[in-house]
Amino acid sequence: MTKNNDTSNSIFMFLKAKEQRTDWIILIVSCIIGYIVLKTCYPYPATISDSGTYVHAAAEDMFTFYRPFGYSYFLQIVHAISPGIHAVFIVQTILYFFSVAAFSFVLKYVIPPVSSVFWRILLFLFVFSPVAFYMSNALMSDLLFAVMIYFMLASFIYYIRTKGPAALCLFLISLFFALHIRYSAIMFPPLFICFFFMVKGKMRWIGIAATLAVTLIFYNQVKREMHKTTGFDQFSTGFDGWQLANNAMHAVPYIDLKPEKIKDPEMRILHQYMLTQTDVIKERTKDGTEAVAAFMWINDLPLKQFMFSYIQQTGQGYSPSWIWLGSRNYKEYGTYIISHYPLQFARYYYLPNSKEVFYPAHHEIIGKYYPINMKNVLEWYKIPENTNLDARYTIYSDYLDKPITISYLTAWLIIAVAAVLSIIWRKHLEWGENERKIFWIIVAAGILYYAATVFASPVSTRFWIPMNAIFFGVAYILYNRIMAYKKIKKI
Repeated sequence: MTKNNDTSNSIFMFLKAKEQRTDWIILIVSCIIGYIVLKTCYPYPATISDSGTYVHAAAEDMFTFYRPFGYSYFLQIVHAISPGIHAVFIVQTILYFFSVAAFSFVLKYVIPPVSSVFWRILLFLFVFSPVAFYMSNALMSDLLFAVMIYFMLASFIYYIRTKGPAALCLFLISLFFALHIRYSAIMFPPLFICFFFMVKGKMRWIGIAATLAVTLIFYNQVKREMHKTTGFDQFSTGFDGWQLANNAMHAVPYIDLKPEKIKDPEMRILHQYMLTQTDVIKERTKDGTEAVAAFMWINDLPLKQFMFSYIQQTGQGYSPSWIWLGSRNYKEYGTYIISHYPLQFARYYYLPNSKEVFYPAHHEIIGKYYPINMKNVLEWYKIPENTNLDARYTIYSDYLDKPITISYLTAWLIIAVAAVLSIIWRKHLEWGENERKIFWIIVAAGILYYAATVFASPVSTRFWIPMNAIFFGVAYILYNRIMAYKKIKKI
């Protein structure tokens, strides 16, 4: 029997061991309580406009340029198992349970806890996330995306330990699904390719080659579906261009850029139009103090108004105009503003958006429950007419809104204390085999996710579910090392 097989067997023995029974109870009971409370208070899933897009794509089995098809494919699978809308909540909760279990147990297996009490407190705080439970009862891709990230991190950490094919396969599957759920997951292949250099031997190159292959397959699939559905032979759906333009517009009222300085004639026209909208931009962004996504979606605001003018002039339809402008004009304009005026962009978009990292005030779907009001959702799930879709008890908006915000600030303070102590005692802290590698993998994944998410879009609390694993992992490893040092010092 090979070494990898021995390790594989040992983790299964580890999961069945008596020491893990309390952990399994914490995980199972937390998810059951979370499910019961959510289903009692919110009998039907929460939705926003994006929910209708996901369901429409699933019902029509049609790729849409607005969103990746991955979550719609997930809805199709669940619908084939059970056509009831409640099945989505059940399946998402089960997947959340297994992803949290995978990440936490792999971490514990590779890095044994010094204090079982401390470990179980952290485990409870990790799994019993009000935001995660709420989004498990929402027709949105946020929780499923976080689940894939949890599986990615868990499988890669295990791969660092074993260099086995099973862990690599689970990592690649999780990465593939993450790419199809959120296009922003394209940040992960370069990151994990860098991580593969921590692996010795031929498995390093196998992992890199497999990651590149999965990414290429994803790229070709999206490009093929784009051409099949829209006629555009390109990977970009235009969404990224709309985001770039939306975000860059925050800086437009505060830069001194004359239209005649722009060489590109189409960009010059677009900028000239934006200069006439500076008062609107300032009003929406509260004089540059708040990041918003409204310019992408609201018809009365500049980007949509410019598109409607483009439609009138060219005679193109809504969809091709949306894709064309997003893939070209808006992407080029957003890139130009950001690259030529990085300080203004940072001040009026990136920094206001960054505060949501430490103190997330935008709770969006979590802060206010929106009952299902989309006809396609009601029809696909066969929800009878006159069904009361309202929440029975609005506990999140009434009681949890503020505590959720404070909890993130508290988590950052706890990690800051651990970081300071680790620096002070750095010469005395002993790191186990691969422990330092795993720590920096988790830290790097968190930093990249935060930086990319803040850059890509105005954020709300639901975007930070993946960071629960980062908080858990960083806090556990640092305090575990600190407690080990203090324990030795007492002896």
